[in-house]
Amino acid sequence: MNKILVPCDFSDTSKNALNYAIEFAKNLSADVLLLHVAQLPVMNSEFGLTSYSIPNNNADNKALLEELAAKIKQEHSTITNITCYAEIGNANDVIVEYSKNYDITFTVMGISGHGNKLMKVFLGSTAVNVSKETTTPLIIVPPDASYKKIENIAFACDYDEHIEKNTSLLQVKALNSILGATLNVLHVVPENHNLNFKESHIDSFVEHSLETATHKTFIITDNDVSEGLLEFVEYHDIDAIIIEPKKHSFFHNLFFPSITNEVAFNSPVPVITIHG
Repeated sequence: MNKILVPCDFSDTSKNALNYAIEFAKNLSADVLLLHVAQLPVMNSEFGLTSYSIPNNNADNKALLEELAAKIKQEHSTITNITCYAEIGNANDVIVEYSKNYDITFTVMGISGHGNKLMKVFLGSTAVNVSKETTTPLIIVPPDASYKKIENIAFACDYDEHIEKNTSLLQVKALNSILGATLNVLHVVPENHNLNFKESHIDSFVEHSLETATHKTFIITDNDVSEGLLEFVEYHDIDAIIIEPKKHSFFHNLFFPSITNEVAFNSPVPVITIHG
């Protein structure tokens, strides 16, 4: 049975992601898990301690989720199994833990600050942070995106020698099979670049690995990888992008922007992140 985890903070961005997740769940005949994570309050003795009850707060948040679940079941008769959870802690850690412990097929989240350069560089997004830690496929839904059946996927495939040893291509094939989509494999290379021996070898390996999947391969020339990917999405009928986040330090991301950040914060279509 497919299971979809939907973290909810009751914001407009979160509500839009939930709407997307519900339609997605109907298409996959999946169970839905709603999760709200509240941060512990910051106490400052200078102004006195605030009365705070974790059990009461959790109960209140779970009650709100259960009201939401009842409304979803009323409006969507095919969604019959929704479970609700409320936790206190670090949102990134709790979401990653739930994704792992509850055998989640997909996690679906909205992204705050979409199109905002300050958010992207300095503050980031919970969804992007989770994408770098979770081993479960994560769907990051843009604020204005409405659900559309995923029929055409763009897979951002870089010339990484580790692709021959990790599970990235197996995951892409599995996702493609679950979704029943056509796969578009995108390699982005700098302008006037000729493929070297290693890159040609990886190209052949990717083609051989995906030979049983319905796919097309494109080599895009652009000095900016994220711009090349987003331009392809703009001019082709793409419903989602698959990308594999790379872990870098804050200062690396400051001077060498993360492709995952660039794409997630600017993509007009949902971004699916995986880890090989």
